[in-house]
Parts: sequence; C-alpha cells; structure tokens
Amino acid sequence: MKPGEVLFEDVSKVFRLKGRKGRHETLKGALFSKSGRRKAVDFQALADINMAVEPGEVVAVLGPNGSGKSTLLKLAGGIFRPTSGRVRTEGRITALIELGAGFHPEITGWENVIINGMLLGLSRREVEQRMDDILEFAGIGDFIDRPVKTYSSGMYVRLGFAVAVAVDPDILLIDEVLAVGDEAFVARCLDRLARMRRRGVTMILVTHDLDMAAAFADRGIYLDHGHIIADGPTDQVVARYRGDVAGERAEGEKSRGSVRILEEGRRWGTGDVEILNVEIWADGRPVRLLPSGGAADVRVTYRVHRPVDDFVFGLAWHGADGTLVSGHNTDLDGLEGELLEGRGQVSCLYSSVPLAAGSYTLDVAIHAKDGLAYDYWCQASKLQVTAPVQWPGIWAPSHSWKGYPEKK
Repeated sequence: MKPGEVLFEDVSKVFRLKGRKGRHETLKGALFSKSGRRKAVDFQALADINMAVEPGEVVAVLGPNGSGKSTLLKLAGGIFRPTSGRVRTEGRITALIELGAGFHPEITGWENVIINGMLLGLSRREVEQRMDDILEFAGIGDFIDRPVKTYSSGMYVRLGFAVAVAVDPDILLIDEVLAVGDEAFVARCLDRLARMRRRGVTMILVTHDLDMAAAFADRGIYLDHGHIIADGPTDQVVARYRGDVAGERAEGEKSRGSVRILEEGRRWGTGDVEILNVEIWADGRPVRLLPSGGAADVRVTYRVHRPVDDFVFGLAWHGADGTLVSGHNTDLDGLEGELLEGRGQVSCLYSSVPLAAGSYTLDVAIHAKDGLAYDYWCQASKLQVTAPVQWPGIWAPSHSWKGYPEKK
C-alpha cells in the first residue's frame, strides 16, 4: 500500500447493547424473578462496506444521524476494530473526532500540547519546534500558561485542532469538528485544510454541511442504516441525498411522490416529471463531437405525469474522471416558472463551449427547489470535444499573446 491509502474490505461492525432494565431488576427481583435479566441486543452499525480511498483523495461521508458515518471514521482511525472484514491504512493518521480528548484540566495548555503532540506520534523536540505555529493558530494568548479547566469551550476546540493539524499526517479524519467554532475559526480551519489538501494529505470527513462537502470533497459516500447507498462524484451524491431527504418529508403529502430508484447509481426521482431525451445540438443537428469553442445547446425533452408549480431544470458537466466542470440551473439564473404540465422541451444555449479536448458527460435534473428530485439522470449524455492542440486541464479559452519576441 502507498502512504495515505485507506482500504475497507467487506467490513461490518456490530455493537452489543444491553436491553432495557426490567421493573424487577433489583437484588430481590434478580433472585426471585425469572424475567429480571436484561437481554443483550445486537446493533449492526455497518454492513459489508467495501471502499478504497486513494492517496490525496478527499472523501465526504454523508447520511442521516445513526447511519454509521462516525463508526466508519473510527474504524479507519483504528479506534474501533471491525466485527468482520479488514481495514487497512498506510501512513500517519490524525483523527479530528473529539478535539481535546485527553487534555488534562489541571495542567496548563502548554503542557497539554506537549503531551498530546507526543501521543500523536511526535517527539518532544518536534512538538516544541511547532509550538509557535500551534499557538498562533489557536489564538488563545496568555491562556496557554493557565490550566485547561479555565478555558472556554471555543478555546478548548481551537487548541485541540491546532495540535491535531500540526502533526503533518498522511491521512486526516474529520468528524463534524467545523460545526462547533465561530465563523472566523471555521474560515481558518478551512484554509489550513485546503493547504493540507494541496500537499496531498488524504482526508475523510463526516459532515452535515452539504454545500461545504460539495465544494471541498472530490468524492461523496452516502450511508444509510450501515449500507453504502451511493458512491461517486460529490455533487451527484449530494443531489441523491438531498432528494432522499426531501422525499422522506414528502411521503405523507398526497400532492408529492416519494423518491424511487429508476436506475441504480445513475437515475432516481419521484417520476412526477420524466426526462424523455437529452441531446446536444450544434449546426442544426444532434452531435457527439464538438470542436473546442464551438456553439451548442442542450435540449431536454420532458413529460409531466403530475403537474407541478415548483420546478428547476439543472445541468452539470463532468470530465472523464468525474471532476465537476460546471453546473447551472434555472433557479440560480433567476428564472421563475408558473406550472409545468404536459410535454415540452427546455434548452440551455451556449454561445461557446471553451473546453479542452477530451470526453465529457452531462447530468440533467428536474427537481423542486428544496432538492426533491422528479428525475435526476446522471450521465444522460456524452460529448467528445476536439481541438488541434491537446491543452492540459479542462478549460481552453480563446487567447492570444502579446510582447513575445518571435523568431524572424
């Protein structure tokens, strides 16, 4: 294995929970009542998890409370052992799960930093060499020389985070720690995490902040009841999760259908509105090839099975490796609809498509403003962009040079 790699192979985790106390569970009841004992109950937190995280990859783990997200993170960090299967990691791991866990309230912040840094694998000299950076990031001033029991909860968290990220890990595990700080602290944390990401640190983060997950992570994993529901590009997984959440809210409403799976991993929605066809047109005809910079439009043909007055049409372009290239929808562009019914076609017009040569896929969705998917279709269409020069990257804007001393 390479440093920074994380591998789950058929991993399951079962916790044995004690049953509720019976009303006779006293000394006398235990002696004379046959029903006084508590029966243990098995709770399966994770079931048959298979996933591989590559070095330098940033993965967001999403799902409702109790879905197994924190259990997965603790298995990756070696805090829990799997009931069955195998978890393999390579390299130094830092877990931002319970910041400040292990801080002793009676000794100073300085002494706690030394002890925690050494527990995380640094030598005392290494901790002392990084102390200035730790103190600058934590921003607790003279409190560093006072007992930790005098700290506010915010100071406690800031110091714990500063120590954890000073270790320079190969793998960083993050469990909702950004939900406890103020706005300025969160901004500093995100900046530090972004710099660690550029250095190639592997990150697995558990969060309920879907916008942050979509912006920060390369890949999303959606867990529910211990099972992986979706695994893929973050924006697709976030859209699937939002659709499921909105569908659960709508289950009791007769006016809205519940989300159903149309094609596992690629298409889902209530079916109130159905996408019939998606085509990319150029020069008056459907195309699969387009020269870089050429004009094109995407035409979405739909049929409404149940009229809706809350609807958004959206598109998302992806590169061959799943990287989100661009995403836009009618709501973000300020369009307001009245009633969607019958059958029709909506087009998105591009005066220029300045993409570098390569293969691209297009996701198309029709959904409510709260995220409830009527029809969300991943890889609904494909496009091969051509160019005389194989430019690196994905953006190939029209450009020219000035001031270059050309050969005469």
